[in-house]
Amino acid sequence: MTQKNAVLVTIDCLRADHLSCYGYERKTSPFIDFLATKGMRFENAFANGPFTSASFLSILASTYPLEFENQSPLPPNAILISEILQKKGIQTAATHSNPYLSAFYGYNRGWHYFQDFSVSPRAISSVARARFAWLIDSLPKKSRKLYFLSRVFLGLADLFQDAETTTKCAISWLNKNKDLPFFIWLHYMDLHEPHLVFDEKFERKYSRKMSRLSQAKFLIDVTQRQVGPKNIRDIIDMYDDKLRYVDQNIKELFHFLDREGLIDQTLIVLTSDHGQELLDHGCFGHTARFYDEYLHIPILLSGPGIKAQVNSSLTSLMDIAPTILNFYGIATPNEYRGYNLLSTPTNRFIISEASHNEEGLYVSGHEIFASKFRTYAIRTEKWKYIHGEKQCELYNLEKDPKEKKNVIDEEEAKAKEFKATIMKHISWEEKLQKQNAITYQKERIRRKIKKLKSLGRI
Repeated sequence: MTQKNAVLVTIDCLRADHLSCYGYERKTSPFIDFLATKGMRFENAFANGPFTSASFLSILASTYPLEFENQSPLPPNAILISEILQKKGIQTAATHSNPYLSAFYGYNRGWHYFQDFSVSPRAISSVARARFAWLIDSLPKKSRKLYFLSRVFLGLADLFQDAETTTKCAISWLNKNKDLPFFIWLHYMDLHEPHLVFDEKFERKYSRKMSRLSQAKFLIDVTQRQVGPKNIRDIIDMYDDKLRYVDQNIKELFHFLDREGLIDQTLIVLTSDHGQELLDHGCFGHTARFYDEYLHIPILLSGPGIKAQVNSSLTSLMDIAPTILNFYGIATPNEYRGYNLLSTPTNRFIISEASHNEEGLYVSGHEIFASKFRTYAIRTEKWKYIHGEKQCELYNLEKDPKEKKNVIDEEEAKAKEFKATIMKHISWEEKLQKQNAITYQKERIRRKIKKLKSLGRI
């Protein structure tokens, strides 16, 4: 019997329209483009959440982001694909350096090997990072500038592991486990701000004119939320160079699989958790916004029996885990909301959602959730409807693909139709949230009792 393997590659902050195979004018992704010619490229793939903590439950557990709202670390009834595969005897491994996906948040469940680099000197927990940002913001303006200038010149500003480290970690594990059926997940952080290009291991093709001083000034602007038209070109240059670097490392990973004779028996899934706004709607980074620069992500699928083609069906991140399970011949749990990418339904719509705070406080590309508000978006082939607690928007994507003209007042009947669909979804999800909250609290109590017993207190 042929050994079955799967590789899931996720790239933080990768928007589809910066890949050459999705029409970008720059050659940022030659190897990813090659993969796209060998398998299935989904041109209408969308994230179910606009930032990491809102989207990864969709990728790894095929659920909507708000089904388990206010439950951290991951609750017991959020079933990660790694847990299913591990129980079926598949060797499972993960490597990344995103603190929101760390063992602290429960993402280490179901992996035989889990490397989140959380003990690295460069890794800081999200809570600590948020508190530190508040401290820095409280400093006088001149002191803040001095702090960020010093970090860039000392090479201390980037908190994440680079693509080469992530790739080498994966290859090292694969070398030891290649003779057994495996599932490995790699998550690359290089496209996440601050986009440093000094003391890095890649060719600066687009950002080579950028000086170390201008890099430091850019970091100050990002921190003070002063990114504007004057420096967005530099940001795009850095972003594209980082993407070329990630592309080169993905090539190294697949060269290893090819040398070891594993390609023909391995399913490859490449995607992103969300995109990145580059002033498309006046902002930089990623937060609780629902335009396509946040939600339109790539999904590439290649492997045994998959013919080269472009698929125009509406798909989402929730479809990834069911697809991988189907490849292994494993039934999809009832708790999973997505479909096998090879058999997605027609006449479908995609719902994205997130919980966020009113002010939209921005720290290292993520929101600090204080007083929470929920926002939802529903997308069809022609329309995008965004439902907020204070404002709603409607865009005709055929006439206005850049989502610049809100036509909610002109298309009242269509807006009413979408609102009814969203309200039905919210009602369904709120019932789930109550059930999940009860399960979560019971599990917390169980763990506390277990801990007290182990201490001899009961």
